[in-house]
Amino acid sequence: MKANPFLFLIALFLIFGCAAQPGGKRMKEPPIPSKPVKTEIALESQLGILTGQIVTSLSQKKKSKIAVIEFSNLRGQVTEFGRYLAEELITRLYLTNKFEVIERQLLNKVLKEHQLNMSGLIDASSAKELGRILGVDAIASGSVTDLDNSVKVNARLISTETGKIFSVASVTISKDNTVRRLMGETITAKTNKKMEPGAPASPQAHSLNMIVKQNDFTFELKSCEIKDRTVTCSLIITNNTEDDRELVIWFYKTKIYDQSGNEYMVCKVKLANSSSRPNPSCKWGGSSRIAKLLIPGVPTPATLVFEKVSSEAERISLLNLNLGSMGDVKFRNIPLAR
Repeated sequence: MKANPFLFLIALFLIFGCAAQPGGKRMKEPPIPSKPVKTEIALESQLGILTGQIVTSLSQKKKSKIAVIEFSNLRGQVTEFGRYLAEELITRLYLTNKFEVIERQLLNKVLKEHQLNMSGLIDASSAKELGRILGVDAIASGSVTDLDNSVKVNARLISTETGKIFSVASVTISKDNTVRRLMGETITAKTNKKMEPGAPASPQAHSLNMIVKQNDFTFELKSCEIKDRTVTCSLIITNNTEDDRELVIWFYKTKIYDQSGNEYMVCKVKLANSSSRPNPSCKWGGSSRIAKLLIPGVPTPATLVFEKVSSEAERISLLNLNLGSMGDVKFRNIPLAR
């Protein structure tokens, strides 16, 4: 008997259809994996964007010899991140083969020799003077603004002929661990251990790295901690000249002011291995001071202790370090670690 081809096709469909879909149910197609969403803006890519903006502006204005100044925060202080930005821009501008870029150490040496204090905002006369000394056409400088989870970098390009800004550039950089370290923030590893409610934060999480450069010295405030109503501030002081120099700290004008305006005179000062302390009431005589010979380029630790500070003090509005004839070194808005 001759087979019916139509019935044969139906049989094949039923056999293979049931094998591919057991139970007669239609199998669902696997979902198409979505692309991972990038949550952080990479530091490298944003620096590339910033460099590109600067290169375009310099090329349009036909500027060929450039000096890059360290970037400062809104308080005029230079952090490691500000120095890192300057170093990166110097390298990236040089690699374009379009510009002659002044080396940062040479620039700092010239600034020191001619007593030009430059970081962040630069006045017109200083810009013109630097142009005359180094023969540069333009100066790149700027500021870094901490926005909690990111930082805003604003760069300014200044003509050394007019002393005026001729272009700007800006990027926003997400604060990953690298940026936080450069900003002076301590990164703590994630653990499964829960912190008890109200438990104090670790003092190491308050690394300040506030820097003031004055009279050819660098003063770096590393930390300020309060415990049992005693505030201890740690600094590193470096002599930036090529000669041995004596540094004198006068006690009766070295003070801190808390957020409520309360004033506290220093009770103990330690400079390297030398220390001084007044009578138990923390009252110094007019001649009370500590002096130390600082060797060029050697970071020298210093400690200031303030006692009987209000238990409600949360931050230091002003730390005034008196250096006698060399004036006062001031640090502002300092958080107190507990």
